[in-house]
Amino acid sequence: MKSVLKIAFATSLVTFPLAASAETFVVLGTPGANLDAAVTAAGGRIKKRLASIDVVVAEGGSGFLAAVGGKAGVAAVAADRKIKWIPKGERAVFRDADVVNPPNNPAGIDPRFNLQWGHTAIKAVDAWKMGYEGHGARVAVLDGGFQLNHPDIAGRYDPSCTADMTGEGIAYGPNSDDDTGIFAHGMHTAGTIGAARNGVGTIGVAPKATLCLVKVLFNSGSGSFEDVAAGIVYAADRSVDVISMSLGGSLQKSEEGASTLRQLIDRAVSYAYKKGALVIVSAGNDGQSADSPKTTGTPANLIHLPSDSPQAISISATAPRGWGKNQNVFLDNPASYTNYGRSVINLAGPGGDYTPSVTGDCTVAGVTRPCYIFDFVFSTGAANSYYWSIGTSMATPHVSGVAALIVSKYGKMHPAKLRAYLNAGADDLGVSAHDPYYGNGRVNAARSLSK
Repeated sequence: MKSVLKIAFATSLVTFPLAASAETFVVLGTPGANLDAAVTAAGGRIKKRLASIDVVVAEGGSGFLAAVGGKAGVAAVAADRKIKWIPKGERAVFRDADVVNPPNNPAGIDPRFNLQWGHTAIKAVDAWKMGYEGHGARVAVLDGGFQLNHPDIAGRYDPSCTADMTGEGIAYGPNSDDDTGIFAHGMHTAGTIGAARNGVGTIGVAPKATLCLVKVLFNSGSGSFEDVAAGIVYAADRSVDVISMSLGGSLQKSEEGASTLRQLIDRAVSYAYKKGALVIVSAGNDGQSADSPKTTGTPANLIHLPSDSPQAISISATAPRGWGKNQNVFLDNPASYTNYGRSVINLAGPGGDYTPSVTGDCTVAGVTRPCYIFDFVFSTGAANSYYWSIGTSMATPHVSGVAALIVSKYGKMHPAKLRAYLNAGADDLGVSAHDPYYGNGRVNAARSLSK
């Protein structure tokens, strides 16, 4: 079948505000506050309750914000927003029939596993040889839609902790960002974490981990702050060990309501931490430093959520250059698009990259494509497909998968301890101790399991 090449790169702001909803508000309360009474007294109507973090989502008229802000027990209020949490450029893919319907490998190894250079970088196979594949670990994937009957996902997710926060339905399908219905961002991230080792397609970093698939964004990649916060709380209440969030929303610090929306996400992340879940998030794809001088428009004047939340782990991206030509090349170059800075980056993981100087065609694992495409990350898509993509969104699930492997060895633990295992095992790259691109290092599953 004719190959379809669909590539778009985004190196500008990771997300951008869409039209704010003038009638939906997030109301943050003081501990134990009667927010129902406050909303009713201000002439509003409760839409959603997040009681565990003292938040309600309410609908109200033009005077609601000012009215409810003065009620007892109300700490802050802001209009909710729908923004683009996933840049279209991360869906840079190449697909065709032999990828959509991969043949079984007689040797018993999933036929497209040899396209997954990221597993080599993080020593995933070494961890499997030690006997740890994610057994007993629970990982929530908060993203867009999913294909629940995909052959690499169907046996790996738990229906009791899988849910849709958006009202669109859990399934991924054609949308304004993807008219094919193939390039499901949530499927790609879920597959990197936990695709089954079943003789089909790809293998996740932790192929025996249990996945909780939580849809917090519409299939187009946009979504509201209320749905993202609700998804975090939902996952935290399902006894997950890890919450993996390959998404990010940016706001100017000076924007009206920005501080309140940050508090909303911070409360949700903090709640998850207290409930025993480590929240691992993508740093963003602006290619800019958060340590820049504080001038207008620089990342220093932006809030990037949830990566700026104090108890979240922010992940940068690494990549090879020319891996399709030589599988022995260095795998840990900072990706050209990754956000960086000592103040924001905690760890690094394989995210892939596009290098224009990598030219020609290459054949890897029986698949022939332009050589540069093999520097991307290969994983599951919708419609039983598999595809390549790049971004800190791809780096994040590699780290989440390593966290699941650690849990499979040591059992459920406090998030601070899990974070310590990740840090202790990471390969210290770049500037010693804490590099602006690698943070504490690029994760290494085998080393973390040897601590």
